[in-house]
Amino acid sequence: MTTVHAARDTATEAVRDLVGRLGFDPPPEALPGADLVVAAELGLELPAPGRLLRAADGWFHPGPPTAWADFTAMAQSLGASRASASDGLPDVSMLTVDALDAEAAAWFLPATAVRTARAAAPSVPEIRDASAVRGARVALLGTAWAAPLVGLLLTQLGAEVVRVDDPRRDDPFPLAARLTANQERILPDLTTPTGRDELMTWLGHVDLLVDGFTPRVLANAGMGDDVLAAEFPRLAHLRIAAFADTDRPGYGLAAECRGGWAARTDPPQLGRSSVADPVAGCLGALHAVALLGARSGTARVSLEGAVGHLLATEAAR
Repeated sequence: MTTVHAARDTATEAVRDLVGRLGFDPPPEALPGADLVVAAELGLELPAPGRLLRAADGWFHPGPPTAWADFTAMAQSLGASRASASDGLPDVSMLTVDALDAEAAAWFLPATAVRTARAAAPSVPEIRDASAVRGARVALLGTAWAAPLVGLLLTQLGAEVVRVDDPRRDDPFPLAARLTANQERILPDLTTPTGRDELMTWLGHVDLLVDGFTPRVLANAGMGDDVLAAEFPRLAHLRIAAFADTDRPGYGLAAECRGGWAARTDPPQLGRSSVADPVAGCLGALHAVALLGARSGTARVSLEGAVGHLLATEAAR
């Protein structure tokens, strides 16, 4: 069995266990690799495995291809050689991973060093009764996999989920349509006062906000955590973040690098699809149920924490 297949098996085991705590079997969209299956069904080109670059003292992940132009400019600002690889990425072999990592954070890039230290496994709420979810109203912000999966699982438990989407762009993730099935959709333009007022009005009528964006997205719209807490003191708030201890941008493969998952092999290895995302979505759903049961409160679930859960699952096998 290849390492990639073994990783998917571990993630599938984790997903089945976590969703089972909600009282049902995981939907196909929660299973690791589901995005690749649907992409193939739609005739889309499958992504290449996550790219890793050799640095002076380790390995570095330049983020998804959509970030490579900015990553290249950033690396060259540190003195990296001009792009020489066939994919256009620069030679960073003279730069340390810490220098690259610090600069990527300053540039708000979803790029990160490959770390050998393993992420800690987060706590998992114990759910005895999920009845508080039925009829609850949930506003959900976030694209790709983890945050929308929270919405899908809450929908299956009877919640009314309102998707808050950007009117200027659609989510290109292959599972997007399936993850948002049977959910209401609103399209406020948060760059305008009208769009901000529209979302604020909606938040006055929901029980839980699931926020898969970095905090600066709402803060830039004048809706930072302090504003939301003052305006809606009874609104429960679940944040889905990339990393456990920082709000820098990131995504599943970056979390697998930072959380010690990629470094399980030498050299490190990334797959075509994130195993952290579906696990984080399942963890997020459990925290959402706990928040709705308490009728208030805040919680944070990270993709890096999901890596910690995966590592604990793997160790227990």
